[in-house]
Amino acid sequence: MKVGQLKYINSMQFMNTSLASLTKNLGDNHPITTEYFKKQGYSSKQISYAYRKGIFPYEYIDSYDQFKEIELPPIHEFHSVLG
Repeated sequence: MKVGQLKYINSMQFMNTSLASLTKNLGDNHPITTEYFKKQGYSSKQISYAYRKGIFPYEYIDSYDQFKEIELPPIHEFHSVLG
């Protein structure tokens, strides 16, 4: 899916494992980045969010203007045909 200049792709097409698996130990492998986040005032919990696969309403986003919305879409919009 492409929105403006942003293109969303299925990482499984390019990687030999899932995105969740790839991000599992990311923090342990990047201590400098983790320390930078801490110096910026982020909590350990907030930093852990940066090092894991998140959720995203892929099919919901179909225009750049939706990135300007200030509330999350309804929960059913987070369902994906990808599974």
